[in-house]
Amino acid sequence: MKKTYYIALILVEFVLCACSNSESVHDTRPPVEYLDTLSLKDMVLIRSKGQSVTLGTDDESAPVNERPAMKVSFDYDFLIGIHEVSCEEMNLVCDAADLPATNVTFFDAVLFANKRSLAEGFDTAYSYTKAIFDATGSCIGLERFNFNPKKNAYRLPTEAEWAYAASLDWAPEQSWNNVNSEYNLHPVCTAKIDTNGICDLAGNAMEWVGDFLVPFVNSPVNDFMGGKNSAGMEERVLKGGSYRNDPALIHLHSRGDVYMVTSSTKAPYVGFRLAFGAIPAPIYLDANGRSVEGGNTLLTIENELRTFVGKPLTKLVFRDDFNGNLVYVDFRAAKPSMQELDLGVSAYHPEISPNGKYIAFCTGLEGVPGESDVYVKGLDENADVFVKLSAKSAAIPRWRILENGDTAIVYVTDAGNNKDDANFLSQETWQVRFSNGKFGEPEKLFEGAYHGGVADDNNLAVTGARLLRARVHGKNEIWYNGEQACNVSLSRGDANLTLFLDFGGKTGHEFVGASYVTHERALVADSTGKLIASVAAPEGYTFDHTEWVSFSDSFFVATLTNAKGSHQKIVLTNAYTGEMLPLVEGEELWHPSLWTHDRKVDTQWDNDSLGLYYTENGQATHYLSQKMPVLWKYRDSAEVVCLGNSHIQAGVAPAHLSFFAINIATVPCDMHCIEYLYETYISTQVSHLKYLVIGIDFDLWNEFEPGESIQLNMGDAPGFQYDIHHDYWREGVDNAFVERTIEIASAYEVYASIRDERGWMMQTCIEDWGSEGRGFAEVLVDSTWKDDSHRYEQNYAQLDNILKIAELHGVKVVGLILPLSPYYRNTGSYGRHGMRRSVAEQLIERLKKVAAKSENFVLMDENKMGNHDYLGDVANDYDHLCDVGAKKLTLRLDSLLKTLENQ
Repeated sequence: MKKTYYIALILVEFVLCACSNSESVHDTRPPVEYLDTLSLKDMVLIRSKGQSVTLGTDDESAPVNERPAMKVSFDYDFLIGIHEVSCEEMNLVCDAADLPATNVTFFDAVLFANKRSLAEGFDTAYSYTKAIFDATGSCIGLERFNFNPKKNAYRLPTEAEWAYAASLDWAPEQSWNNVNSEYNLHPVCTAKIDTNGICDLAGNAMEWVGDFLVPFVNSPVNDFMGGKNSAGMEERVLKGGSYRNDPALIHLHSRGDVYMVTSSTKAPYVGFRLAFGAIPAPIYLDANGRSVEGGNTLLTIENELRTFVGKPLTKLVFRDDFNGNLVYVDFRAAKPSMQELDLGVSAYHPEISPNGKYIAFCTGLEGVPGESDVYVKGLDENADVFVKLSAKSAAIPRWRILENGDTAIVYVTDAGNNKDDANFLSQETWQVRFSNGKFGEPEKLFEGAYHGGVADDNNLAVTGARLLRARVHGKNEIWYNGEQACNVSLSRGDANLTLFLDFGGKTGHEFVGASYVTHERALVADSTGKLIASVAAPEGYTFDHTEWVSFSDSFFVATLTNAKGSHQKIVLTNAYTGEMLPLVEGEELWHPSLWTHDRKVDTQWDNDSLGLYYTENGQATHYLSQKMPVLWKYRDSAEVVCLGNSHIQAGVAPAHLSFFAINIATVPCDMHCIEYLYETYISTQVSHLKYLVIGIDFDLWNEFEPGESIQLNMGDAPGFQYDIHHDYWREGVDNAFVERTIEIASAYEVYASIRDERGWMMQTCIEDWGSEGRGFAEVLVDSTWKDDSHRYEQNYAQLDNILKIAELHGVKVVGLILPLSPYYRNTGSYGRHGMRRSVAEQLIERLKKVAAKSENFVLMDENKMGNHDYLGDVANDYDHLCDVGAKKLTLRLDSLLKTLENQ
């Protein structure tokens, strides 16, 4: 029996048998039984159960992703590492064995956690099917990566766990920081050791934690785990500051680095420490701040689905019975995520429309008598559609396409127990046309509640919920020898096959040739009711909620239920071979509907690659992935293109220019990155380009090896490889190409909210660059490092090549030096990333000479070595303008461009 039946017994008394579906010094409580039995090397027990910590802050000057303050309570205790994992522990070659292990990705950290778990006889908390490594041996991707917080295993601490442990004795001024570190890592536990025996939570190395970055909320949260997925861009959380940071700027509420942090990011100042212990009832937040208990995990990607079913476009919707919401997954995205649909009403038996644009669902359950309502909810571009069918009672909606091409929904007036003939025939099957987000007038099809599906020609209808009933050419029949059956579904192809579950009766045993238990096998009957196929559930599970895939006679989806009755997985199954592809894992997954379609974007484009600019493998950030749709969309409109790194990304607002402009700046991006993007994409695709605005950022000229910065932007994303293999489409692309690229990018929930339409990444005003240079000027690299003149010459050579290409295309280039905090005048550093000020002055003089000799290069120096007039609340931090400063700079750039236009 299904869980829904037992719920029904409670709610409806007259329902008959049917189916549907080292310890903290701050606590004196008795120790946790299991954790107290362990003696794990270099781990300390934190008595957090019944305690709380505040994440984030209400300080309006803090970054938006650190606000508001959010109280997190704990229902469990945990163990945390006394120190950051060392080079010796990870078997890394470092200057000293007891230095923190840094230059490690998030994936490196979880692999190490698994390795230690196995070495000490524990289960592992992290699972995956394939590990991907870069040339240096760093793990840059784990396919089908999943974290199980309920395992007693080594893992990364959550942000809340890390913050609670740190809050017990927080003293960043006593850490290794930029005041005392000489900009170097130091051996672990050589700074302050706190009252719990823990060291280096502040300073030394910044630390990975396990959370995806999602916004905080104003209300309290128990056992907070971050996001099940991030808010769209797969950002991770870093904590604690490092040897590079000013102690006054190392805050408990800080959550990241200077730039976006993803799972494959690595840096010489980022390491990690381990935690241990199960989190019994984890709570995640989604991108909208809604709690998701337990969370659900996607177990497949679009390419695997496409290979399995042979169709390129796939969507899934199901009910999460923990929170009562529907969950929508669009597998067209390079890294699809689950979108919760909080509809405000009970939502059961969802089904995706034939065109993939809507979901129909009802408020009633199969096997439970009583009134029900049918609703339709729009998806994607139709998300604003939410309409209710005007009918006294409507249950179990099923879409169909009529002979004239109209789309309709078939429903029944009651989906209760159908064993009694008179009661069954007193109910009715209806249909209603649906077009342009509106219902038409309902029309009765016939008597009897046939909610399992109706054939296109109306000559076959089926239903279950005690008996397997069929309406064949207008006559009512009982199939399967009158034995109990449920979860009936009529196939959506041409064969009119009936899929159902039984209760291990005689007829099924004889067909299979062996005995089996209730719902252990899914059965398939032909259009006459004759059994033709059977599929066994995996060992330890039974089936529930079986449904044919749209437009298919071969594949069905179902939930897998464990021995305790928990619906833990959704699987896609081949009805004839028995092969299964796991789709989603969670706590209570009900009523899956899988939509597939073989519509092609365009026969000349490869749907496995086109527009897929996102990956977690080797991509340090996703900024360039966001900018590519902007490039393709405005390739024939843009007169100005801005290229560079985060300075120009935040500092130039295209809408304030008199010319049509786009901002394609990305992070990281040095002169080689600018050269690459201009030579391959901009010069070949932007047909009306007049001005190329490039960021001159000297402090990054010594940061990367040639080609490294662009590789960190591209990773192994198939979209970039597709472009490379086709010579960047020098012959041009069509609207189908552009539409697909935008469609893929739009699948990311925050795609439209973190940039404006033309690529500007607006920043809020936080930092005050006062008239006297008030405030801070954070220096991340010691300004006395050895200057690398060879790197400078490489950057000048790349600039020279940019100017030559631009000259061939009649394009003028503006080299833009963006303003930095005037407080850098009081340091020996040009900017955040170092470089001696004296060296920067020499480089600027050299650029002035290049501009003087060039007919198509202009240098626009808005920094003036800190002697500029960008004062007051014009900045987001020490080297990034906010929207106010960006407007001021962009208007000045506009004036320059107008002058060049008139020359």
